[in-house]
Amino acid sequence: MNIERFSLDQLRVFVQVADSGSFLAASRILARAQSAVSYAIGTLESQLNVPLFDRSGYRPQLTDAGEALLRDARQVLDQVDSLQVRANAFSQGQELEVALAVDVFFPTDCLVDLLRRFRDAFPAVTVRLEIEALGAVAERVLDGRSMLGILGTLPTTPPNLLRVSLPSVMVVGVVSPQHPLAAVKGRIPDKLLAQQTQLVLSDRSELTARQDFSVHSRLSWRMSDLGTKHALLRAGMGWGYMPQHVVKDDLKNGKLVRILTSQHAPEGMALPIQCVYRPDYRAGPALSWWLDSLAALKTLDGISVIE
Repeated sequence: MNIERFSLDQLRVFVQVADSGSFLAASRILARAQSAVSYAIGTLESQLNVPLFDRSGYRPQLTDAGEALLRDARQVLDQVDSLQVRANAFSQGQELEVALAVDVFFPTDCLVDLLRRFRDAFPAVTVRLEIEALGAVAERVLDGRSMLGILGTLPTTPPNLLRVSLPSVMVVGVVSPQHPLAAVKGRIPDKLLAQQTQLVLSDRSELTARQDFSVHSRLSWRMSDLGTKHALLRAGMGWGYMPQHVVKDDLKNGKLVRILTSQHAPEGMALPIQCVYRPDYRAGPALSWWLDSLAALKTLDGISVIE
C-alpha cells in the first residue's frame, strides 16, 4: 500500500459515492465527469489494495472493507475540516481554546446554559473548564492557567485582577432532620454550633492556605468537593452552609432543614459572585463573549436570564 499517495480529494469522492449510491449521482454532485469519479475510486482501491465497491450489480455496493474504511474516511475528513475551521478562526484573531475556572457555588444550570450558547456562537473553540473553591479559582487566573475566573467562595478578590460584578447566590445553613441541631428553634447559639461537626469547603491554593471562612465549630471536616459535602449533610454527618439552589429540592422534600446561625439573616446570606481576569490578557472574540454574557446576567437562581 502506498499510503503517502492518498489525497483528501480521493477520500471525499469515496464518501460522496457511498452517500449518493452511484458513480453518476456522485459525479453530478461533485460537478465532475463520471469517468473522473470512477478513476479516483479505482486509484484509491489500487493504493489500498482492497475493493471498496462491488460493481457486479446495477448500483455499486460497499464491500465489507469499504464499509469499515468509510468510517475511517469520514473521521479523517471531519478532522481536516475542523482543523481548517479552527485555523481560519485563529487567523482572524479568534482563540482556539477558552480556559475557565468556576467556583463550586456558581449554579450548574446557569453554567450549562452559558456553555450551550457559547458552543453555538463559537463552534470551533474548545473549552477547558475547572470547578474549584475559595482561592483556587483566582490562583488559576493569576498564574495564567485560566483566562477567566468566576469567584464566589473567596471573600476577597486579589487587587491585581479586573472584576465584573455578577448577581449574588443565596447561601443557607442546613442539616439533616435527624441531626441534633434540627431540633433547635430560632437562632442557634455559637456555643452550641461549636460543639457540632461543621462540614467545610477547602482547597489547595496558597491564596487561602491556613485561612478559615465562616467556620464556627471546633471540630470541622474539610473537603474540596461540593457534591461530597452535600451527601454528608444529607447523611447527618454534620452541619454546613450550602448554596440555596443546590439544596432547594432537599428542603422541599424534607431531606434537609434550614438552621439559623448568629451571623446570617433568616432568608440566608447573599454571596457576592464576581468574574475576574488579568488586565494584561488580550481578550479575543471568544473571551469577550464570556465577559459580555456574564455581565448581562440578571439572576443566578436557576437558568440565566439575559436582556
